[in-house]
Amino acid sequence: MEPEERKISVWICQEEKLISGLSRRTTCSDVVRVLLEDSHHRRQRPAPPEPGGGMLSGPPHSYCIVEKWRGFERILPNKTKILRLWVAWGDEQENVRFVLVRSEASLPNAGPRSAEARVVLSKERPGHGLGAARASLALTQERQRRVVRKAFRKLAKINKKRQQPLAREASSAERMETLVHLVLSQDHTIRQQIQRLRELDREIDRYEAKIHLDRMKRHGVNYVQDTYLVGTGETEPGREAQPAAGRPEEDYARKCEEVLQLQEQRAQQEELLEHLAAEIQEELNERWMKRRREELELALAAGPDLAETDCDTTELSGGGEGELHLEHERVKTQLSTSLYIGLKLSTDLEAVKTDLDCTQRAWEDKERELQRLLETLGTLDVAEAP
Repeated sequence: MEPEERKISVWICQEEKLISGLSRRTTCSDVVRVLLEDSHHRRQRPAPPEPGGGMLSGPPHSYCIVEKWRGFERILPNKTKILRLWVAWGDEQENVRFVLVRSEASLPNAGPRSAEARVVLSKERPGHGLGAARASLALTQERQRRVVRKAFRKLAKINKKRQQPLAREASSAERMETLVHLVLSQDHTIRQQIQRLRELDREIDRYEAKIHLDRMKRHGVNYVQDTYLVGTGETEPGREAQPAAGRPEEDYARKCEEVLQLQEQRAQQEELLEHLAAEIQEELNERWMKRRREELELALAAGPDLAETDCDTTELSGGGEGELHLEHERVKTQLSTSLYIGLKLSTDLEAVKTDLDCTQRAWEDKERELQRLLETLGTLDVAEAP
């Protein structure tokens, strides 16, 4: 804490006393004691007393410090940490004043008591009056403590409300940054899945080429014609074997068509990604232009001359603080739109991811079916061989 923050002023009969050397353990009773000692030293000096200096007399417990703020006042308990209270006021310190008064003067019902009442109380029970006074003092101190605690809670609530906008801005920035990272991560995942589909397509092409070469080696170049253009003089087992060999070929063709459909779905998903990227860029441009128009309207409303000067500086100088300000506003606009666009992208990308997972599972099923058909074809080829 800075040295100037360790000083407070206390008013005594329209006279301001500046008290320094405070610490976080300094209480109101310490301040009262110091003020009384200072007044006692001033009275002992031969110099003429200052205004208000000769009015302090009596023990320290007969004085208290009253806190005044905007027409309201309250008595501070003796154990109140006055420096902590002063710091807690924050921006309202200029409206707060501490005043040293007598305890009797600060009580709301401090009127004179009758002598008869005091005599009656002393006759009935000598210590009853003292006990009642102590109980009343304890009740007053407890009430003062509650008031002080309530004031601290209100001050903490005010400070918390002031800090909430900053916390919301920080959380919004973090949320937008998280969405940006999520979009990038999902884009990377989709690219990996597309790359995997391409690798699977190449692997299917290699399988097809390998099967074609094997059949050419075993059955000749025109093995397809030999399979479907069979003579009529063959025996019944031969005619029965022809449909058995044709059915796997039809299944294989059907599987190839399904692979082509998967490739078309992949192309559609790539087009969807490009369309989403274009929408993002268009939305960012529209938001930036809207923000720019609003700034120009506000500048014109504030002052035509100032607005014209700002516009000329922005358009003609092409650099400096105007350029930095425009860049800053553009970045803020992009970040502010990331939340909406990120949510939309998240939904679309989740749907695309689900479609890709379904496609991957379907491809695996088709691959297993294709392997089974290839094994069936191999078995038929071995059975047809002489």
